[in-house]
Amino acid sequence: MVLDVPLRRLMRDVSDLTLGVNGNMNIAKDVAEAVGIEMKKMGIDAIIFGTLDTLSKDDEDPLKRFSTSPYITARIIQLMAEGFSNAGIMPIIDGRGKIDENVVKALVESKDTYPVFVENTTKADSLKALGYDGFFYSEDGPIEGKEISLNWKSFKKLDFENIRKEALKRAIVILNPFGKGISVNDPKADSKVLIFSADEWLYEMARKVEKGEMPPTGRRVW
Repeated sequence: MVLDVPLRRLMRDVSDLTLGVNGNMNIAKDVAEAVGIEMKKMGIDAIIFGTLDTLSKDDEDPLKRFSTSPYITARIIQLMAEGFSNAGIMPIIDGRGKIDENVVKALVESKDTYPVFVENTTKADSLKALGYDGFFYSEDGPIEGKEISLNWKSFKKLDFENIRKEALKRAIVILNPFGKGISVNDPKADSKVLIFSADEWLYEMARKVEKGEMPPTGRRVW
C-alpha cells in the first residue's frame, strides 16, 4: 500500500514548509521516522513525499514546498528519505508538476537518487536527461524499476507528539520586522511573526518573539 497525502495530515500542522524554515534541519529525519513507524503499523509500505520544486511567490500552496533554495530542498529530501527508510517505509519523491532542475542536480551530485513518482514516461525521461538514475513509478505502476517491497520495520519507540512539538517550536519565523500580529500557515501575510499551528503553547512562544523577548527559532527561506 502506498500513501499519497500531505505531511501535515500525518503529523498535525507539520507541513513541508515547517521543515524548510526549521532551526533544526535534522528534525526532518525524526519527523519522517516517527510518521513512518505509525504508517508501518497500519500496513503501509511506501509514501509519496516532498517535492522536486522550490518555493516561489506564485505558489498556490506554499506549505507543500520546503524552500526557495534547491540545496535546502534536496537536503530535506535526503533527511526525510533516511527517516522513512529507518522505519521500513519506501520513500518515493513526488515528481509531479513543476520541478526545479537544480534540486534534481543537487540530488544527483550527492548520489542520492530515490524512487520518484511521475505523471508519465515523458517526465521520467526528462529526469533521466538531468542525470537522475533511479526508479520511476506512476499511477499505473513501475515505469522503470521494481515493485515496492520492504519486509522489515523499526522497533524504536519515538515520542510522536514530542517530535511534533519540537518541529513546530523551532519554526517560528519573523515575516516582517515592521509588521504586527501573528499569522498561522500564511507565509504571504504581512504580520510580524509566522507559526504553523494554532496551539496555544505555540502562540505563547510567538507572542514573546513578537515582543522581542525571545529570538525567532526558524529562518525565512524566501
